[in-house]
Amino acid sequence: MLEQSGGLPHETDAIFLTDGGTETWLLYKRGFELPEFSAFHLLNDATAREAIREYYRAFADVAVELGTPFIFDSLTYRASRDWGRLLGYSDEGLAEMNHKCLDLYREVASEAGMKPEHTVISGCIGPKGDAYKTNDVLSAHGAQDYHAEQIETFKAAGADIVTALTLNATAEAIGIARAAEAAGVPSVISFTLEKDRRLRSGESLQEAIETVDAETGGAPAYYMINCSHPMDFGPALTGSAWADRIGGLRANASTLDHGTLCQLGHLEEGNPDELADQYRDLKAAFPKMNVFGGCCGTDHLHVEKIGRRILDA
Repeated sequence: MLEQSGGLPHETDAIFLTDGGTETWLLYKRGFELPEFSAFHLLNDATAREAIREYYRAFADVAVELGTPFIFDSLTYRASRDWGRLLGYSDEGLAEMNHKCLDLYREVASEAGMKPEHTVISGCIGPKGDAYKTNDVLSAHGAQDYHAEQIETFKAAGADIVTALTLNATAEAIGIARAAEAAGVPSVISFTLEKDRRLRSGESLQEAIETVDAETGGAPAYYMINCSHPMDFGPALTGSAWADRIGGLRANASTLDHGTLCQLGHLEEGNPDELADQYRDLKAAFPKMNVFGGCCGTDHLHVEKIGRRILDA
């Protein structure tokens, strides 16, 4: 667990790194099948477990080399109730898997020689449904009730923070932020944008952030953008106060839209140097951003380039 002297991203201006496209790496770089796109399920297989350890160790080594804190994240993205039941888990069994994921992070951090004050354990939350489809029936109250279970599990497992990735509607974001606040755990809300630079539910990024803040009393520690490319989300950012609430980025390697990426059947790794330059420019334009990682198609090589570009700027 993070020592208090280090501070979480919203408590300091230090640069934090986090991981990349976990699922795409496991699928295309290591050839594992992901039932229901659930990476956590692979911990049941010894070979896959070692691959996951290798994945996180590579990122941890980058953070140690660059001297930055690192946020361990992503593996529990689909370790919530509905997805767990599709894979045959009982509520107790699913809670155990969430604990195992966070324990793995701690083991890797120790093996990599990471300083305790540089080690952030994040409980990653994914949408209740498909991130690339609109879930019109999920209310803020329903989202709070659903996600509270996994958040309480993260709290019991000693998570420093919870991060909700790839959200495409404000109602679910509001519910998650409220559930985390009720549990006494800081939350991060990360939205994904479509090619029209809006959430799939139709809101602009500004509308989404301002709505969640208004409905939760500014409960999220900060916001992020993930599973989009800087060429798409960059123009949606402005220099106004709402954009200062965005604390981090986890971009896709490719500029292709979500639907196309899901159907390709191979990995699109993009141009890591170009992506790193885009991150550097966004950091310069929005200096309060201090959390940087990747999403689909990225791995530790992308994140290393991003980290070096930002630190050298």
